[in-house]
Amino acid sequence: MTLQHKIALVTGGSRGIGKAIALELARQGADVAFNYLRNHESARETEEELKALGVRVCRVRANLEGAESIRALFAQVKEQFGRLDILVNNAASGVQRSALELEEKHWDWTLDVNTRGPWLCAKEAVPLMDNGGAIVNITSLGSQRVLPYYTAVGVSKAALEALTRYLAVELAPRGIVVNAVAGGIVETEALEHFPNREDMLAAGRRAPAGRMVTPEDMARVVAFLCTPAASMIRGQVIVVDGGYTLMGW
Repeated sequence: MTLQHKIALVTGGSRGIGKAIALELARQGADVAFNYLRNHESARETEEELKALGVRVCRVRANLEGAESIRALFAQVKEQFGRLDILVNNAASGVQRSALELEEKHWDWTLDVNTRGPWLCAKEAVPLMDNGGAIVNITSLGSQRVLPYYTAVGVSKAALEALTRYLAVELAPRGIVVNAVAGGIVETEALEHFPNREDMLAAGRRAPAGRMVTPEDMARVVAFLCTPAASMIRGQVIVVDGGYTLMGW
């Protein structure tokens, strides 16, 4: 177990990619805290699955749009575990509309959750990482490539990748390693909200790897970036897409 005795917080860890990351970190020995917002049943199920792996678990209901709720989340993590070694900024939201159809409230909500939230989480995490640590931000191909109905989310993820680079340099003297993982087209419930879902699924299956990216594929890369073996990888965006972006179509 490469992460034995480590303490991890995975935001948005009750479902999808976040849940897969939480479970993978637990399999490698880490105690895990995670937050959720609405789906109590999924959160309870995830908590039980984590406990079945023999690790300590902290389940917190928290909205990551506001600074006050983020501070409350980290206060609970500190109360239960006393410190933090790993932060995975996975929680994300957004409105699937083209640029001209977006409203200001859609823009503000998406940037608040997807970019401002990870920045505030990093600020709260650093004081708990006295012995160094790892921060991994979850981004997507829409940060660099133009996807239909993805304007606000794509912009927020591009900003998150820039934040990753700045934090990687600023936090290096503290022994904190910062990177990001970008998923290709990952088959999760999130795809249900895309008007072009079927087109995206078809594109994902055309990847050279011959299949869709799974949440578990993402989780294994995230876990690796939290280990000492990845200590010289700094400020990078690791793409997990089965080779999809290599193709010209």
